[in-house]
This record gives sequence, C-alpha cells and structure tokens, in this order.
Amino acid sequence: MAYATVEDRVEWLEAMFGQFMAGMALLNKQAKDRDQAAEARNRLAEARHQAAEERNRLAEARLARFQDEMRQSKRELDKKWGELANKMGTIVEDILAPNLRRLAREHFQFGRIEDFMIRRCRRSALRPDVEDEFDTLVVGPEAVILGEAKSTPRIEHVEAFAGKVGAFFEFFPEYRGKRLIAVLGSWAVPDRVVEQLTARRIYAMRMGEDTMELANATALEAERVG
Repeated sequence: MAYATVEDRVEWLEAMFGQFMAGMALLNKQAKDRDQAAEARNRLAEARHQAAEERNRLAEARLARFQDEMRQSKRELDKKWGELANKMGTIVEDILAPNLRRLAREHFQFGRIEDFMIRRCRRSALRPDVEDEFDTLVVGPEAVILGEAKSTPRIEHVEAFAGKVGAFFEFFPEYRGKRLIAVLGSWAVPDRVVEQLTARRIYAMRMGEDTMELANATALEAERVG
C-alpha cells in the first residue's frame, strides 16, 4: 500500500496498533473469563466434595450411634435373659449347653460332635452305689467337654467341680484316651473364682461384650503350650 505522506503511514500504523491492542484486550478478557469460570467450577466441585464428606461423616456418626444403641439393647436383653434363666433354673439348657456346642467347634476345633448330653446321670463303674449328675457333655473325636453350670459361682463350687473332673473317667470309662476339657459356666463369674478355676486348669465361661466367652483361655492355653 502506498502512502501519500509519512503522516498517513503513521496514522495507519497507529490504527493497526489500536486494533491489535483491542484484540489483545478481548483475548485477555476471554482468558480471564475462562479462568474465572474454571475457578468457579473448582470452588463448586470443592463445595460439593466437602458437602459429601460432611454427609458421610454424619452418616457414620448416626451408624455408630445406632450400633452402640443396638449393642446396649442386646446387652440389656442378654442380661434379662440370663437373670430369667437363673430364676427358672434353666441355665444349663439356655446358657451352658448351646454355648459349649459353639465353643467346641469355634474354639476347641472339634471336627464333629459325636455326642451331646444334658443333665446326664451316671453310676460309677468302680462304685456302683455312687451316682452323679453331669450338666453337659460334648463329645468329639479326640476330646470331651464337661460343663458345669452355676447361677452364682463361688469358691466352694470350684472345689466340688474339680472333684467331679478328677473322677470323670470313673463314670465314663468309654472316653478314656480323650482329652478332658472342664468348663464352669455362668452368666457372671467373679474374677476371684476365675483365678481359682485357672489354678485348677478349669475354663471359666461368662458373658463377654457380645456373647459367652472363655475368660481364662489365654492363661490356660499358654500354660498348655509351654
């Protein structure tokens, strides 16, 4: 393009520069708008994430409270059930026997239960005039669980049960050769009674957090392994 004068060329350059600056300003504005839009989207996403985390936290808190309430309700129900079993004299059938069957499989690793007896009366093979009652027997391939139930276990009960354990094969000679596992069970077994049972190598079964458990299993089995 030919220009009449230098002034014309300068004016044309200034006009082109002005258009260039206007274009750059527009591009900058568009870029800024895109950045602002992206920042707004990020803020929105962060807000949604925080809201989701808060909902999850509240849901977990509600679930934890519900589980605590359920556990408390179960403990209260189990306590009432245990008290009722004591009053009705059915602690053997309602507490001792079913839990010994469970522990035979879960804790003592009985591959199968070959026999299961409740309130079994038996005469001594050596003293036919002597008869005794055995609350619960769970017989497995290699071991026999002898369970004794007491509504309110005391030290004298430990001594009496230890005597019954010592004479067991006199009443059940057919189980000689099997390991004899003795368990005294009740809804609550005082710690001092648990100590005496441990000294006699007898398991103490009492109510734990959620179910009946062996209170001195760790001590007895550590001694057995050692």
